[in-house]
Amino acid sequence: MDWLVIALLAPLLWSVSEHIDKYLISRYFLGKTKALIFFSCVIGIFLLPFIFLYQPSVINVSWQFALIMILDGFLYISYLFPYFAALKRDDASTVIPIFQTIPVFTWVLAFFILGETLTTNQLLASALIILGAIGISLKFNRKRGISLKKEVFFFMIFASLIIAVNGVVFKLFAISVDFWTAMFWQSAGFAVLGFLLLFFVKGYKEEVLAVFKRHGHFAIGINLFNEIINTIGVVVFNFATLLAPITLVYVINGFNPVFTLLFGLIFTIFLPKMEHEDIRGKVLLQKVLFIALIFVGAYLLNL
Repeated sequence: MDWLVIALLAPLLWSVSEHIDKYLISRYFLGKTKALIFFSCVIGIFLLPFIFLYQPSVINVSWQFALIMILDGFLYISYLFPYFAALKRDDASTVIPIFQTIPVFTWVLAFFILGETLTTNQLLASALIILGAIGISLKFNRKRGISLKKEVFFFMIFASLIIAVNGVVFKLFAISVDFWTAMFWQSAGFAVLGFLLLFFVKGYKEEVLAVFKRHGHFAIGINLFNEIINTIGVVVFNFATLLAPITLVYVINGFNPVFTLLFGLIFTIFLPKMEHEDIRGKVLLQKVLFIALIFVGAYLLNL
C-alpha cells in the first residue's frame, strides 16, 4: 500500500515537531504562544515560490477557488490555538493521542460531503487504532479510578474538529483541480493570516519582537526548522488524502502517539534538559499495551 507508507511519514514528522513545540513553549516562549502561531503562518511565504516554480499554472484559478483555499489555510492554522493551550497544560505524549478523535469527525464529514464509505474490516481496524490512541492518554489511579484531564481533553477535541473540517475541505477542492494548486492557495492563506495577526491583532507584534530581542536568532532558527518539519508533514499528509479515503489517512495518524512516546523516551533518557516524560513502570506498561492495540488495528487495515 503506497498510500500507507506515505501516510505514515506525516505522523513521524509531526511527532518530532510536537516535541519541539513543547520545548519551545517551556524553554524559550515561556508559555506565550502568539509568536509560535505567527511563525507557523510565515512558513507559507517560503512555500509559495517553490510551488509556483514547480507548477506556474497554480495561479490560473478562479478568485472563488483561491478565496476558499485561503480561508481553508486560516482554518488549518486556527487549530493551533486550542492545541497550544492543551500543550501548556500537559506533556506531549498525553496531549497528542487525543488527536485520534479526528477520524471520528472526518468519517461523518467525508460520508456526507465526499461520499466516502469504509468496509466493516476498515471500521473495526479504525476503531482499534482510535481506542488505542485515546487509551494512552488515560490516567489510572487506585483512589480516583480512570480519569482524563477535562480541560486538556476539550481543547484537543476542538482542535481535532478544526483539523477534520480543514482536511475534508482541502480534499473536496483539491480533487476538483490538482494537489499543488490547492496547496499553493492554502499556503497563501497561512501567509495572509500571519500578516493579519502581526499588524491587526493586539499583542502579536510585541511578542514576536520580544522573542527576537530576548533569544535572538537561535530560538528563531529552531522554530523555523520546526515549521519546515511540520509543513513537510502537512504536504505529505494532504497528498496521502488524495490516494486513499481521508478517514483512513487520519486513522494512520494513530501512529503519532507511538512516535511521540518513542521520541519522548529518547529525550528523557539522553536529553533530560530538553524534555522530561513520565517513564514509571506502570505508565510505560499502559502506553505499550495501547500501542500494541494500535499495531493490531494497523495490521487489520492492511489485510
